[in-house]
Amino acid sequence: MPFNDIFKLRILGRLHGAQIVNVLHFVQEDPLPTIGGQELANDFVANMATPLRNRASNQMLYELVEVQSMIPFSGGPVTANFPASSFGVLAQNPASATLCEVMTIYTSRGGKRGRGRIYLPAGSTAAADVSNGVWLAPQTTRTVALATALGNRYLNPLGSLQFRMGVWSRVIGGQTPPFTSDGFVRATALTVRTIVRTQRRRQVGVGR
Repeated sequence: MPFNDIFKLRILGRLHGAQIVNVLHFVQEDPLPTIGGQELANDFVANMATPLRNRASNQMLYELVEVQSMIPFSGGPVTANFPASSFGVLAQNPASATLCEVMTIYTSRGGKRGRGRIYLPAGSTAAADVSNGVWLAPQTTRTVALATALGNRYLNPLGSLQFRMGVWSRVIGGQTPPFTSDGFVRATALTVRTIVRTQRRRQVGVGR
């Protein structure tokens, strides 16, 4: 099914002096000329700042959100800043900026091209929250609350902006513009994983 108005949203922050970037993709189901990337950026900051901070260490600073229009392609992103001093609320300092919880995004498309992953940094590495490479219930509960907030707002949104989260395949949609909307598919479910993973960059053709 073709789509209009597909956006890439980047969450930018800092942890232990390193820049942390998470990427999500959205489609506007009912495109209107007065609602676009800026409204998505504003909406995400307004609704996701609290659940993002609630699962993160106070060493994690959320700085801003960038939204790039992919279809139709535009030359540059729009931004929305998180409120000043948007640090995580957990007192425990994470042992490393690379340790992450993984949230899997599921869609109706089969195979790896129909799934996405979000590598969420700055979880508490206190003894009560992680053990032997596994995130424990206190930490995963916080991240499940974030997944629930994302699902409530962007899988079946009640708001008037009508943005839906999904997965973008660069193999299908293209690595450079003009992109094809076949690369996007709507998300159907989110799952929080318990295995401790490490932050990394994703590249086309790299399946690890």
